[in-house]
Amino acid sequence: MQKTFGHVLSAHKGLGPGFDFLRIALAFSIVFAHSLLLTGNDAFFRSSPLWFAEYALVPMFFALSGFLIAGSAQRLSLKNFLLNRGLRIVPALAVDIVVCALIIGPLVTTVASRDYFLGADFYKYFLNIVGWIHYSLPGVFEENPTHRVNGALWTVPWEIFCYIIMSALMITSIIKSWQKLALLTGGFILAGLVVQFFGHLLPYRVNLVLSTLFVSRGAQLVFAFLLGILAYQLRDFIPHKRSLFVASLAISVLAMLLLSSPSIESVPNRLLVLPALVYITIFVGLTPVPLPSVFHKGDYSYGVYLYHDPFLQILISLAPGLFLIPKTGALALYAVGICAALGIAVFSWHMIEKPILGMRKKFSFVAKARGVDENADTKILSVEEPVKV
Repeated sequence: MQKTFGHVLSAHKGLGPGFDFLRIALAFSIVFAHSLLLTGNDAFFRSSPLWFAEYALVPMFFALSGFLIAGSAQRLSLKNFLLNRGLRIVPALAVDIVVCALIIGPLVTTVASRDYFLGADFYKYFLNIVGWIHYSLPGVFEENPTHRVNGALWTVPWEIFCYIIMSALMITSIIKSWQKLALLTGGFILAGLVVQFFGHLLPYRVNLVLSTLFVSRGAQLVFAFLLGILAYQLRDFIPHKRSLFVASLAISVLAMLLLSSPSIESVPNRLLVLPALVYITIFVGLTPVPLPSVFHKGDYSYGVYLYHDPFLQILISLAPGLFLIPKTGALALYAVGICAALGIAVFSWHMIEKPILGMRKKFSFVAKARGVDENADTKILSVEEPVKV
């Protein structure tokens, strides 16, 4: 009998043995890419094979998310699903925004305190909590190569959009039908093809909105998310084969060598490259990978991703002579920055994220009955198995 994704999940009691490793590896890799970009190495980064990391890493995160939460979306009510997602995402995001605006900003700004706290950018920055992204604070990081306080926030509205899509899939029961889900995913990519090639025939603003939804860099995150959900639905049919993993790697390497950053984001290229990345993501997630014991104590990947940019920017502003040396400065920044980001992520998990996740017992009937499972985002149980939140 051919081994499938479903067989691997069943063998590990619904627990993807490699997903913890994958989340940490992706988060650490994103910090490395941003260390290069924040230190003014854009030209080097985009002219080397490293550019592929910027394209691939975040879609892989979204594919992972789609695959992991597809199971819980079938088991939970919409209320409990949104409660779980909200308690997982919003608290750390809110803390990040508040700390940047009220602590980091006033300490590093080049403008007077009055101008800082009365500046429009100061108040707009709090809109990040609800997904309306603003990158600037008055006078903050103005002498750095990149002035954004936290460039990683660009994915937040797309994450919210994906949860809106998942909510619609739950309400319509499309989440329970792989055929309908496949049609929806195909329709999404078809819309992207139509808009890319014929959008110029539409009024400018209509084309702009449709291009944002179906063609943009963010749209590829949605496509990856949908592919992740579809892969979960087809888990009993998709082979878990090393040869397919190698083939997917080969497609990715060829894309890295033959395409460029702008061309790979073309919708036709997306059709080939993103499915390969999704297969790599899930294959690794279902493969046992050793992980240092420190990472078994909590899910630190979200914190590393969320907090790293502001602290990299702080380090650059404190020691530009060290961290802005071409190429090698980025390596030094990564070595120091990853330690800082991980430390903050560990603190955030144990002092903020984990305690708030425990509040699910107070709000969720399921959580009250079953107890809160801290590994809920890594467990992918079939519909027939007992509900675990």
